[in-house]
Amino acid sequence: MSDDRTTDDSLDYRPVSLLAVAALIAGGLSSLALVTRFAWALPLVGGTLAMTALTDIARAGGTKAGRLLALAGLALSLGFGAQAVTSLVVDRWILGRRAAAAASAWIDAMREGRTAEAMAMCSGGILPLRHDGPGEEPEEPADEKLARFAKLDACAAVLACGDRQPIITSAEPAGTDDGGWRVAVDLGPCGASEASLDLAIVPRQVDGTAGPVERWLIMALAVRR
Repeated sequence: MSDDRTTDDSLDYRPVSLLAVAALIAGGLSSLALVTRFAWALPLVGGTLAMTALTDIARAGGTKAGRLLALAGLALSLGFGAQAVTSLVVDRWILGRRAAAAASAWIDAMREGRTAEAMAMCSGGILPLRHDGPGEEPEEPADEKLARFAKLDACAAVLACGDRQPIITSAEPAGTDDGGWRVAVDLGPCGASEASLDLAIVPRQVDGTAGPVERWLIMALAVRR
């Protein structure tokens, strides 16, 4: 009687597919895709392993176990992969809107004559040095700085718009390590039909009254004709 039970147990035993186990592990590790883009390959690997495991188990004709493991790995890989892609798309859309809003705020400040406010939105490197000689750059009066700033090609082009509103046509990631964005502005409404304005903008964390806040800083301005 005992020998019969041993024989039945050995007949019921089915080896677990190693591919299914690997698919489950890869599916769990796919959560790293939410943290870093370097792990974006993991959902693809997990999904491939899961599909391969399911095919292998089906071909085995019931002699291999692990179908549920493969399905779980597939679900994890698809779920984390889709979430990673969705997060990237949403984050890019939000950052693009913020970059465009920063560019629009700068343009409005220039058009409305708030030159000092517009210059405060820019980095110190916007203004070229007044001379190329040796030694430290002497302190420049604020009014002279504003006058030089207003004479920059990009500033003069926006000032020429008057009541007319330039059109922001695109906001794209610059592909730099500082998270910068490139914003393109059509100056056609200002009477310059073949000219456009390019702004390089980067987000910065600065201390505010309620804690760190995000501030977008214009690093470069250029008029394209």
